[in-house]
Amino acid sequence: MSPLIRNVLGGTMRTRTITAGLAAALLTLTACSSGDGKPLDTSAAVMCEDFVKQRLKSPGTAKFPGVTDGDYATTTVLSDTKPWKYKVVGVVDSQNGFGATVRSNYTCTVSTEDDDTWTLDDMQLTQR
Repeated sequence: MSPLIRNVLGGTMRTRTITAGLAAALLTLTACSSGDGKPLDTSAAVMCEDFVKQRLKSPGTAKFPGVTDGDYATTTVLSDTKPWKYKVVGVVDSQNGFGATVRSNYTCTVSTEDDDTWTLDDMQLTQR
């Protein structure tokens, strides 16, 4: 089951196929969501990673810190009722247009009504 990703900033709707590992992670996260259907904060972080990759020069080289790393993305709940809204702040290492690996900071605001359809509300991506 691939989540539908709606990119409000670009004005287009995109459906992306996600890798088996990410799909398994999302299924696990969905299965572990709270009893009221509210997605876990980690679901928002995973979806923001996908939105960040869409904006990179070389998305295949993107490396995000793991959940046990000190610089793993922090997630803030902006709205605790439907539509749930989250702000995710993190870093990503990826190659730039010259092939050099650079670290970029990102701030991503996403929302969802059902944990299957995620909307990108705002994205800021800056190279360090």
